[in-house]
Amino acid sequence: MVPDAFNTFFAAGAGVAGALIGLLFVAVSVAPELPEGESRIEMDIRAGVAFSVLTDALVVSLFALIPGTRMGQVAVVVAAAGLATCLGLGIVLARSPGERHRLRQARMLVTQSAVFVLQLLVGLRLDSRPHDVSNIRSLAVLTVVFFVVGIGRAWQLIGARETGLLHMVGTVLRGGTATVTVGPAPGEPPAPVAGAAPAAGDAGD
Repeated sequence: MVPDAFNTFFAAGAGVAGALIGLLFVAVSVAPELPEGESRIEMDIRAGVAFSVLTDALVVSLFALIPGTRMGQVAVVVAAAGLATCLGLGIVLARSPGERHRLRQARMLVTQSAVFVLQLLVGLRLDSRPHDVSNIRSLAVLTVVFFVVGIGRAWQLIGARETGLLHMVGTVLRGGTATVTVGPAPGEPPAPVAGAAPAAGDAGD
């Protein structure tokens, strides 16, 4: 059972998770259409990770609001589902063509799998000691972590570029300039660069 002190947190978490899942669908729908290949696989993996972590947070938050629910069992089930999702995405990545982004995406999946394993362990401890407040607190902290991961992956879906929040912060700290760029849709020419000389075919215009 969840102590009453956590009811407000999980109620707010359920609302946040529902809103973020809706925004994730919007981010996927407005992202540029990509042909089959590395970029498409990269986008699918990011979307899959974002959806799995936000769904995890939503399910945990909703069940926490139901009186008498054994949250240890809920945490174990959703963590196992998250691990299965990471495994499936890993198989898709292993079968994808090209090597350019495979290592980075594999590292992301391994890291996310480790978080799900941690949630699984918390769930097992909580199932054996359902009134241990420290385990409920750990589950709440993992829910916040899932929110952060989901927001970060949804952000990267814009243009399917490497423009994650941490990447941008790291660029600024290294003295560079962080910009968010979205490439042209397939079939469209790239935007002209300011100050560049006109192409030969445009000289007479």
